[in-house]
Amino acid sequence: MWFVGHWVYHYLEEFQMIAASKATTMGHIQRGHLKVAMTICPPEDILERLDVVMEPLVEQVIQCELESRTLTTLRDALLPKLISGEIRVSYAQAQIEEALA
Repeated sequence: MWFVGHWVYHYLEEFQMIAASKATTMGHIQRGHLKVAMTICPPEDILERLDVVMEPLVEQVIQCELESRTLTTLRDALLPKLISGEIRVSYAQAQIEEALA
């Protein structure tokens, strides 16, 4: 899956331009567009060996992104309350620890 995901990401800008030219969503990407978006696919045994290395890295990136979103949400919720004095730092710390647990 990581290989396919990277392939799509590589062509994403091109696909977005096709969709934008039709003033619509990605639903107008046609089979012909996908055929033109070529890639070189390594042999199965190489992909399997790469998978051992890539899968944990991709999983770590996903987990970091999820944690970043959680922390952003917490920051956006707590910062205005901290600045206004509505809550104290000790309360905010407890909220953060609870969310990360």
